[in-house]
Amino acid sequence: MKRYFLPVLGIFCGTLIATLLSCNKINLPTELGLDLIPPVDNIHTFDTTIEVETYNKIFTFADDSARSILTDEQFLGVMNDPSFGKTEAQMFFQIAPASGKSTLKGVMGKRYIDSIVLSVRYIETYGDTTIPQTINVFEISGTDNFKYSGLNRDSAYSIREQPVSTVGFLGSRQIVPQTLNDSILDIRNGKDTVIVANQLRIRLNDEFGQRLLDYDTTGVNDAFSTDSAFLTKVAGLALKPAVGTSGNGLMGFYLDDTATRVTVYYRYENPSTPGDIDTAVGYFIFTSSKRLATANYIARDYSSSELLPVANDNVPDPIVYIQNTPGTYAVVKIPALPLLSNRIVHLAELQMEQIYDVSDTMFSPPPMLFMDTYDTSAIKYKTIPYSVENVYLSVADMVGTYFTIGTAGYISLGAYPFYTLDPLSTRVRQWRFNLTRYVQNVVKGIIQPSDLRLYTTYDLVVKNGNPDGGDTKVIVQTTDAPAKGRVRLGGGNHPTQKMKMRIVYSKL
Repeated sequence: MKRYFLPVLGIFCGTLIATLLSCNKINLPTELGLDLIPPVDNIHTFDTTIEVETYNKIFTFADDSARSILTDEQFLGVMNDPSFGKTEAQMFFQIAPASGKSTLKGVMGKRYIDSIVLSVRYIETYGDTTIPQTINVFEISGTDNFKYSGLNRDSAYSIREQPVSTVGFLGSRQIVPQTLNDSILDIRNGKDTVIVANQLRIRLNDEFGQRLLDYDTTGVNDAFSTDSAFLTKVAGLALKPAVGTSGNGLMGFYLDDTATRVTVYYRYENPSTPGDIDTAVGYFIFTSSKRLATANYIARDYSSSELLPVANDNVPDPIVYIQNTPGTYAVVKIPALPLLSNRIVHLAELQMEQIYDVSDTMFSPPPMLFMDTYDTSAIKYKTIPYSVENVYLSVADMVGTYFTIGTAGYISLGAYPFYTLDPLSTRVRQWRFNLTRYVQNVVKGIIQPSDLRLYTTYDLVVKNGNPDGGDTKVIVQTTDAPAKGRVRLGGGNHPTQKMKMRIVYSKL
């Protein structure tokens, strides 16, 4: 869908060009699908690299206000990454009676709690699955007006903001993430047992369960006549890591799933046969068919990270820290680019590669990266001019770093990684952003070059930067969920794994 380059580290001392560094024979045409690149002979066609400068930055709410909707994967837990610091994730959601007035058997006052269990569909853990974490469950305050947003991201809750306050403590459990996919027996309909797996299950306070049993469909305790009536009694549930809990992984869950629910196991007196006690099960569910609110709060704390001391300053950085939403980005500058004379540009490619650390085996890199630029006239970020097409191509049509804008205005692809060996022969990821058309228009004097922004994201809106793009905007999604995915890249002045721009050109 769209591509971006990343030039950043310009040590251009002097006047013209501190720009040419190497002349190697091109060996990338078949990898990139660029079969029309002529061979490099240093007579008609030349191959050079331009140095770049890189600067680490931390996204603010103003630049990255990603929001979570009910069908998104939700994250919960704590993670301590030596490179990127601490992350804490909390989940908030509402529940409603599964079947309205027929939710519970018997009558109010003659129902007796046995137990109550919250279950949530488990998907994955990003990070260490072996360290236990303690998760607490609270009730959401009814005074905070927790609202349904459906699939509308514009009105959904930001993942950077804690949406509501909590009141009563409902339960707690210590969890080892790797055990969440274990199979267990679950009682259905008060009698049948089935084997279930991939669930987080937390027993809640009996007092809360008895409170649900004591609701009815009429009078002051009316809670089952409508979902909206129930929500005036139970505003929702909040799941939070306990203060000071250990743990080093973010657990991912789906709410819009039949496994996500509160199950109440109880006894009731048969109204037609006084004294006859039977057992039953009541369900309170989350489903997209009901107008129920959700929010996923993800907080980053960089105070103990490698990143913080080198972020948000004007000193070029040898290591670039890229973290998924809510996360970080890098500004990439190419000081020598404005000094290039007009020429035929066959290939302009920004190249970067992963700086390996043992923690990468636990905290994996994002699947793709993306680049855009800042439009000083519009005071907005935009796609890099001439680097994103205004037509739709299928995934099968994408080669390397070519990106397009779909008919819905979504960019759901970024620069795919290649693989290479670092100086210690460790297999690492390498990204290459093809900026040929952008650079060609810069050297022809059609557009002015500007700083580039490198990042990965779950949901970010930018302006279409193409000359024929008008006022349209695109939604950038290079990952399938927030929170997970980060990578350290060699910056423009890294001693062994420099980020650089490669240009293959012919003189006019």
